[in-house]
Amino acid sequence: MAKGKKTTIKKIKKLSSDTIMINTNVYVILEDTADIETAKTMKVTSHGNRILRFEDEKKKARIDLIRELTITKYTINDDERAAKFKRGYDLTLLEEADTIETIAHTNCYTNARAIIDSYTDKQGKNFDKRAGINTFYLSSEG
Repeated sequence: MAKGKKTTIKKIKKLSSDTIMINTNVYVILEDTADIETAKTMKVTSHGNRILRFEDEKKKARIDLIRELTITKYTINDDERAAKFKRGYDLTLLEEADTIETIAHTNCYTNARAIIDSYTDKQGKNFDKRAGINTFYLSSEG
């Protein structure tokens, strides 16, 4: 869907507490609101976010496409290669001695970002003091 485009909602159904079907497409609910099934239009913002609009213009909800995302931890043993890897996350720099570990799977970018932040943010519950130095947490689709 093109950015800035508004889509009229013909059919809407809440499938669970965190998923909703709109015009045969299933989305993840990021910010819920009461009576979400009364949304009239969906707009894609310039950042790619999907906003549901209602009769009451003050009422809004945010949704995102369901995706299969994997969060992976890369630990590079050589500091020089780690510095190069940090510049562009070039996976060809990895060697057999480096470790690759799958941390989690999620269904939207917002959740993936929250998981990565729990490892890279000093206030995060899983904070890794080597994050960004020789340990990197990346998300990938697929």
